[in-house]
Amino acid sequence: MSPILRRLIPPTLLLSLAVASCGDSQGTALRSAFLKELAGDVALPTYRDFSTRTETLAGALTALEATPTETTLTEARAAWRETRGAWLRQEAFRIGPAEERHTSAAVNQVPSTTGIDSLLAEDTPLTETSVAEQGANRKGMLAIEYLLFDAAALEESNAGTRRRTYLKALGAVLRTEAAAVLAAWEPEQDNYVAQLSTAGNDGSTYATQKEAVDTVVNRLIFSVEVAEQKLSKPLGFETGGTVRPELEEARRSDNSLKDLENAVLGMERVWLGANGSGGLSKVVAATNKQVDETVRGDLAAVRSALEAIPPPLRTALTNDRESVENARAALATLRATLASEVVSNLGVTLKFNDNDGD
Repeated sequence: MSPILRRLIPPTLLLSLAVASCGDSQGTALRSAFLKELAGDVALPTYRDFSTRTETLAGALTALEATPTETTLTEARAAWRETRGAWLRQEAFRIGPAEERHTSAAVNQVPSTTGIDSLLAEDTPLTETSVAEQGANRKGMLAIEYLLFDAAALEESNAGTRRRTYLKALGAVLRTEAAAVLAAWEPEQDNYVAQLSTAGNDGSTYATQKEAVDTVVNRLIFSVEVAEQKLSKPLGFETGGTVRPELEEARRSDNSLKDLENAVLGMERVWLGANGSGGLSKVVAATNKQVDETVRGDLAAVRSALEAIPPPLRTALTNDRESVENARAALATLRATLASEVVSNLGVTLKFNDNDGD
């Protein structure tokens, strides 16, 4: 749990978080249905989508390396954006295998531009194997963004050729990571779908349903906080109010607002389910419809506030700061509702998160 979240929650609530909500058969059945839906109908298709899109991206980067033209560059950038969207839609339920493999660090680490430039300046081979061995800040989606969304991506020089070779290797490494996480979820392989779906039963990683629900709710709250920080940091909330455009995460591609919209879509799928009529909403509404309605309203407010920001974010930070602050405030409200009312309703135990700053 982050310092922000700890300051938000009253001590009296912290003392009562472990108190379980209704333990009747209806509650057990609802939680069971929720976990099955989340695993099989929400998470698994999203991980499959991400894996498929990384394959397309890897192919596009290979094509760019072989034939560097405006067309192949445009196609590679479009493939990156599609892959990026699939990645962000996982944010709210990136649990289990992704945590064990530290997938967030492997896929979405803030890049060391000096480290990447240094590697480009060397003459060591840039293969999938050699790039996979690099530190997390020299690979992943944001490293690809740094290299791809730059005019140098089409340079005919040796430096341009090496850049494209690096991009091809980065795409292959990303594809391999996505495939490995998907394999951990797939029913015909490591079958984490069953681990989550059967929480509380023999053979599941989760000894109780509560443990599984706790994991999901903690991740959901964390994902909201991550989204909030993606606005707080460039707004300068942590540095005295001075706008820090260099802290915008996907600034080179101007994809930051789309990132946030996709992250919110993932949150909505956790709360509302795959078709909008299930999810945690159904579990919470069974005992407190008002809490469910509050979360629904908060989610709608976040989406509306994000849509009101004139793109791209880098210009809105200064030209329409109020709209960005409104979106940040809407995320803070959603986080507060989840961390207090939802946690209390479900009897969730909030946990410290070792992946703060994901």
